Amino acid sequence: MTELDHAENKQTRRSRLSTRRLLQATSELIAEVGYDRTTLAEIGKRAGYSHGMVSRRFGSKSALVEALITRLSERFGHGQLPETLSHRTGIDALLAVIEEIGKDAANSTQSMRGFYALLFEGLKPIPALHGFVADLHADYISSLTQQVADGLQTGRLRDGVDPAEITELAVNALRGLAYRWMLDEDRVDFAAGLASLARQLTLLGDPEERRQP
Repeated sequence: MTELDHAENKQTRRSRLSTRRLLQATSELIAEVGYDRTTLAEIGKRAGYSHGMVSRRFGSKSALVEALITRLSERFGHGQLPETLSHRTGIDALLAVIEEIGKDAANSTQSMRGFYALLFEGLKPIPALHGFVADLHADYISSLTQQVADGLQTGRLRDGVDPAEITELAVNALRGLAYRWMLDEDRVDFAAGLASLARQLTLLGDPEERRQP
């Protein structure tokens, strides 16, 4: 390896580290004080960098938040669903999503709450962020619906169950549960809610499998 290659690798590592720190700082601040009160200057300060560096890297606060949401949703973003779920189709695909969300919530509760807090920021009248989050949801549901629909050919979805309808119902239930959990963590058991949803969805899977002891 030449000195130039070594210098480039070192610069790449520094860039990745600074990006991780900036995204982490953004997540923490938005969870603490909300999107409106989070500034690029505070993000830079929390991460240990200058305001100018944050602006050069991302350009704007909305672009930074978009990058953060994209990073946090990588495992279950619409582009990664087929790989993440592998051969899981029909109701199995939805159950796999619920299972992984449950694991993430148990292993990294604050990160999961931060992710949902960011998604809910899309409700605010911030054109760039609103459109980005809305498109993210639409693309996610579209991709997951296809994964569920494949279950009609593999026998992993009962006849008469509409893939689009059950997928949207499941995602709406997940988002609603997340909202209530964010609002009232003391009285809303997120894990129990996920388990309840999984049990109801299982009833729509393979009827032969459900009769197994």
